[in-house]
Amino acid sequence: MAQSKVVLLASLLLVGTSAQETLSTVETLATQAATNFVYVPSTTVTGAISTGAGSSTSLRTSTYWSALNGMGISQSAFTLAPCALRSPHIHQRASGILYASDGLIHYQYNPRCTNATYTISYGSELPGTQVVTEGLLALPADAVAAALGINASSVALLNLQVPTNRFVGGVAECVARCSNSSNPLSTAGK
Repeated sequence: MAQSKVVLLASLLLVGTSAQETLSTVETLATQAATNFVYVPSTTVTGAISTGAGSSTSLRTSTYWSALNGMGISQSAFTLAPCALRSPHIHQRASGILYASDGLIHYQYNPRCTNATYTISYGSELPGTQVVTEGLLALPADAVAAALGINASSVALLNLQVPTNRFVGGVAECVARCSNSSNPLSTAGK
């Protein structure tokens, strides 16, 4: 019975792959203990969980969840606080289900007055994340100034004002709307 569950899981995860790849993955999965398929977010491994602005993400990569070893996939599970924004970013080594391709700049925004929870699956074991503002501001100030058409002192000011967290709270229109609603900025998950 346990082996049939592993085969079913493998079949569902590998739709569209070749028969040889599916067989190889099923054989790999069959050697894993059943407990490996239960994901428990690690709070002791640096990078496994990140938080900020009332939001959090838990990485589900082969580093943190051994059931994913050799499968070429990973996930991130998110809780995005009311009115919060996940900073514009790219995944340099993966495509995700919520967007078209690796390297595409994208962000997530919760326009609701309650928490939003979601999971993103990636076509890579280690998708990587590069926040656009962090990458831009890591360049020499003169290059940033020229690219944005501003002076170097404006770049210095921008460096001081850009959030250092991947989650940004308080999109103004949403905060105003939620503050005036009958359900102001609830953190109860939905």
